[in-house]
Amino acid sequence: MITRRQFLHLSATATALSLAPSLRPQTTGGKEGLRPGAKKRGLGQTVKTPGWAARLAALRCQWFYSWNHNFPEGIPPGVEFIPMLFRYGGKPQDVADAAAAARKAGCGTLLGFNEPDGKEQGNMTVEQTLEAWPRLMETGLRLGSPGCIHPDKEWMTAFMAGVKQRKLRVDFVCVHSYGGPNPEALVQRLEKVHQMFGCPVWITEFAVGDWAAKSVGENRHQPETVLRFMEKVLPMLDRLDFVERYAWFPAKPDNRALGTSALFDENGALTRLGECYRDA
Repeated sequence: MITRRQFLHLSATATALSLAPSLRPQTTGGKEGLRPGAKKRGLGQTVKTPGWAARLAALRCQWFYSWNHNFPEGIPPGVEFIPMLFRYGGKPQDVADAAAAARKAGCGTLLGFNEPDGKEQGNMTVEQTLEAWPRLMETGLRLGSPGCIHPDKEWMTAFMAGVKQRKLRVDFVCVHSYGGPNPEALVQRLEKVHQMFGCPVWITEFAVGDWAAKSVGENRHQPETVLRFMEKVLPMLDRLDFVERYAWFPAKPDNRALGTSALFDENGALTRLGECYRDA
């Protein structure tokens, strides 16, 4: 049976620690935080998907990232690109290129590694990540933590403990969430992560998933249910001061686990869910 991570990988490519000073958001240099008036709504969108720029424009996103650090040409006006280092393979030039992409995009932020706790994704040990982290700090950019499959479990807890012990810097924590259509449960989990690590939160991937579904039709979270979830949860996220930004995951409509959370239909038109996200 295909795993949750394999679902996400295929879709993307086709389309209690105490608060220590070293973990607090920085307010100097290139780490001043969000620009005044910036909105929270964004998208994780690979630029390998045909029409990716039109999708960003259709959704009126304020920002996006592509699971990559290379600056893409053709970004719609008014949309901010945030570079990410998917993993670190020991090449300092990758970090330098990411910093250059951030400067070109006019942003002061860099997202850390993608799901290092997943073999199908970043696949890095905690020690490897901690050894690489000072290179990211040298960029002077505001740093988002690795975006883990489980942002509140062993890998992330060990990483943040290492950050504290080595006096490293993490400015905000990245969260991935693919649970059921329960807005209160998502908010409670975000509050837990915020309290565990004492940092602001970016939700860099979220949607409603049914990982046992064998087809979109058998998905127990049908589009109307996901729509009600989005209508309720987005205003809640907007009211949470510690949630700085969020990005819906743009699954394909034929994805068995996530197709009912698709923002676009098979013809590239906005679904009702996409219209809701656009108008949020």
